[in-house]
This record gives sequence, structure tokens and C-alpha cells, in this order.
Amino acid sequence: MAIEVPRGVRDLSPAEAISLRYIVGVVEEVYKRFGFAPLETPAVESTSVLTAKAYGDDSSKEIYVLNDEQTGLRYDFTVPLARYVASNKDMALPFKRYQIGTIWRKEEPQRMRNREFFQADVDIVGSSDPSSDAEAIAANAIALEELGLDDYVLLLNSRKLQELVLAYFKAPQAKVTAALRAIDKLQKIGKEEVARLLMSDAGMDAKAAQELLGFLEQEGTNEEKLDRVAANITGANEEVEKMRSLLALLAEYKLNGRVVTDFSLARGLAYYTGFVWEFTVFENGKRLPAICGGGRYDNLIGIYSGKQVPATGTSLGITRVFDLIGRRNAGASTYAKVFIAYIGEQNGAYAVNAATMLRGNGVYTDINTTGRNLSKQLEYASSLGIGRVLIIGDKEREANKVRLRDMSSGTEELISLQEAVEKLR
Repeated sequence: MAIEVPRGVRDLSPAEAISLRYIVGVVEEVYKRFGFAPLETPAVESTSVLTAKAYGDDSSKEIYVLNDEQTGLRYDFTVPLARYVASNKDMALPFKRYQIGTIWRKEEPQRMRNREFFQADVDIVGSSDPSSDAEAIAANAIALEELGLDDYVLLLNSRKLQELVLAYFKAPQAKVTAALRAIDKLQKIGKEEVARLLMSDAGMDAKAAQELLGFLEQEGTNEEKLDRVAANITGANEEVEKMRSLLALLAEYKLNGRVVTDFSLARGLAYYTGFVWEFTVFENGKRLPAICGGGRYDNLIGIYSGKQVPATGTSLGITRVFDLIGRRNAGASTYAKVFIAYIGEQNGAYAVNAATMLRGNGVYTDINTTGRNLSKQLEYASSLGIGRVLIIGDKEREANKVRLRDMSSGTEELISLQEAVEKLR
């Protein structure tokens, strides 16, 4: 009888775990090239930190609170970062940090949405300039491109512009958050259902809701959309110019994906105050859940420190990227590039010496640890996807040699240990 794992979590086979760690390695290398420094925070935070008006009511319900009811599992990396910055007031700003690890959310599991998942964040604390937003966006765009996901679409919006648009269409000020939540669901549930939510949850009348959605759905280039907002929405010029500046900065990074201004994009978390964005990809013409997203959150750190500190950042869903490319790219079930097969207990010490020499020279090496015959050892190496095998028997040991077998071609050559090191290093 199979023992099932809980809903929303999963095992990864060695081949899948190797693929996941490859993705993490590529992402981390890009972050380091961009000048971000690593930060590690605990998986467990005080509930007073996690629920300090940071996420909004809906998201707070998805926090895993532990039995003592005073601590919970981290829901993202942004709130722990805000807590850390608030506790370290003397740090040099801007503070550019990245963090990669596991996140937990108590939500309904579905495709590309798990209760436990890997995430990678980059944030810049202490800068209100659009160049910091561009840097946080570009770091993840380049990471996706180096993973082969260069057909992404970057959706870009501004919470401030969105609020001005809502005010123009007479959305009640007290229910702006509800209106934003409704609009953010446009791609998922469609225009009619969003209109219903705008009326029922955000207090808009039917005509205003339809006019708002019609305005948001108008097509055009980024410039045409911004021109339309500047021409029609009172007080929007300053925010429009900020958006133009960000678009111009992003153009300098020579990104491969498309950048699309999308005034329906809201992002779910309540702490965003300025630019917001998402990276998405399409599968068979259907838009998939965002694989990366973020925004500016200039008020969040002040919740913990009492002093406003500007900040911006992006979260990359490592598990979502793995779901798209990792499984199909999973290959060998081991890091070992060579397997040492030996016959007879009397040859064990010589085999260990060979393994030690290879490992000391940086060659990932596995070794026989059973009493299997040679045929079974070769089958085992093949099942793990190991391409080379060093075979050691009495003759090889007595000659102070090893037999190197290419598992693809079946060819073998009798060589010294030093020659094996040179070929395999």
C-alpha cells in the first residue's frame, strides 16, 4: 500500500531534484552578476510579523500558523526582509539582496499552485528611483532567458495609475482594494464576472463598471495606452511619465520578451504602492499563471520600523519554472560522471584508491558498494545515466591500471589511473 504525501506538496526524484537545483544555480548566478547579495531568514516568523497588515485579509488566511499560535511559516520572502531591515537600521542603502528557498501557503492546490514551493526573490531597499524597479525586473528576465524561457511576456502596470483610473470611473474610495482584486481576475474569470464583482464587492454601478472594463481592455501599443490615460484621466500625467521612464530603462537591458502595459494587472498583495508586474508564458495559446511577479512596496518596512523606507522587488517561482521546463529536462539520476565497478573483495581497496584520486581531482565519482557481479554493476550504472565506468579486476590491479568503458559505445581501453583522471576531469 502506497503512503501518499499530503495535498499540495510532493516528492522530487533524484533526476527531478538535480534539474531543480540546476534551475536554482542558473538563477542565483544571474542574481550575483547583478550585484545582489544573499540573505537568509528563518522559515518560521512571529505571527505578529506575518499578520501586521502586510498581506491583506485574504492572504493572511493562507498563512500556516503553528500550534503555539505565536509563530507561522513564511508566506513569502518580502515580509521577512522588511522585518530584517527594520531590525538593522544602520545598514548601507540601497540594500540589494536575494533569497532562494521554500515558501508555504495554505491555499487550494491546483496546477502550478502548491502549498510548499521553491521561490527566488531579489529586492532593492532604499531607492525610490525607477532604475531600481528596472534592475529588479531585468535580473529575473535575464534568469528566465538563460533558462530558455525567453518567450515570456512582461505585464507592467502602476497601482497609482490604477487608482486614478478607478477614481475617474467613480469607484468608491473606501472599496478600492475590492475593485483592484476584481480587476486582477479579468484574465481568469472574464469580463462579465468581473463586472458583477465590481458591483457587488466594490460598490460600482453597472454602467461605470462596464465603462471601466472597456477602458482597461482597449488595445494598442504601450505608448498609445499611456497617451490615452494621460489624455483622459485627471492627474495621471506624473505617473504616466514614471511609466514611460521605466519602459525606457527596460529597453536598455535588451530583453528578449515582450513588455506590455496592462492596466488590469493589480497583483494580489495589499502592500504594493507603485509599479507592479508579472512575467507570464503561454501554452497552446492559453495564458498560464504568472511565473514571476513583483512590485514597489514603499510603505511595508515602515509597518515594522515606524520609518518609511522605499523598496521594490520581484519573486520568481522556481517550482513553476520547474513545472514548465524541469521535468522534461530531467536526465541522469546522479551527479556522478563515472562509476567504479570492481570484481572481488581483494580489489576493493584499489577501487577506493581510484575513487579518492578521481574525487580529489574534481571528478564526481560513484563506486560499487555491493557484492554484485560485473554485469549487474554495469546495469546499475546505466540505470543512473552514468556515461563512463572504470572496471577493476585482478588483472587491472596487478598492472596498476583501470579499464575505462564508454557506456554509449561499449568501447574500452586499459589505462593508468592518472590517464583516467586526465580523460575524466
